[in-house]
Amino acid sequence: MPIFKLTLVTLFARKAWFFVLFAAILLPLTLPYLTPHETNIRLLEPARAQVAWSVAWFVAILWTFSSAARLGEANARTGLGAYFRSRGVGRFRQMLEIWLGCMVYLLPLVAVTVAVCLTTAMPQMDGEASMWVTTNLQFALLFLLAVAPLALLCIALGSRFGAMVGYVVPLTLCLYGLYGVNYLGMMIRLPGENALLEWIYAVSPHYHLADLTPRLVFKLGSLPTETFGTLLTYFLGVTLVVATCSTTLFRTEPLKA
Repeated sequence: MPIFKLTLVTLFARKAWFFVLFAAILLPLTLPYLTPHETNIRLLEPARAQVAWSVAWFVAILWTFSSAARLGEANARTGLGAYFRSRGVGRFRQMLEIWLGCMVYLLPLVAVTVAVCLTTAMPQMDGEASMWVTTNLQFALLFLLAVAPLALLCIALGSRFGAMVGYVVPLTLCLYGLYGVNYLGMMIRLPGENALLEWIYAVSPHYHLADLTPRLVFKLGSLPTETFGTLLTYFLGVTLVVATCSTTLFRTEPLKA
């Protein structure tokens, strides 16, 4: 897997991953102390979990997406894609190897986030502790199912339209799915019917469903098995759609002027 190895070496040489991992460990341990925790020491544990997962989202959106877009552009612009294709490495395999290289650096971030939540923010009560573990594991899986397909889209768009478009479009989709969809939902619930808004809401990516931070902060417990299974099915469907679009858009050579 030559492109996979090249991706790993490239990301490792940029050194940014070390700062990312350091931030994922340090920030959840320090930032909660900036809150008025003296009034209620029990606020520290939920605050650590909130910061840990907020950092994970921030890193995925800022670093993973931008790295994937730049790698997709470089593969096409520098002629590497055309070279590897002449060596028998197909278009789909090239995109998959670049994506796998990005995921190798994302997985430790998720593992560190879960570890921070389970070691420094674990509730003391046995019942809460078991639900806390389950909720974090559910969060990790939903997080990966939301972020990984968008990273694939970054690679595809970067190869065809350049790194800027490859980064901005998935970034917009992710932020819209995390925050914008909720505002659209509130507009739909206002008196009066708007079929267009309801249709837009229905086809929108509901990435906010993958964010279980409120369940951790307010200790609402893990998702019921049926609900979690429904969310997995939904995000697998979104993954299929995004992967199909990415496969169609990915290029191994630059556009001709």
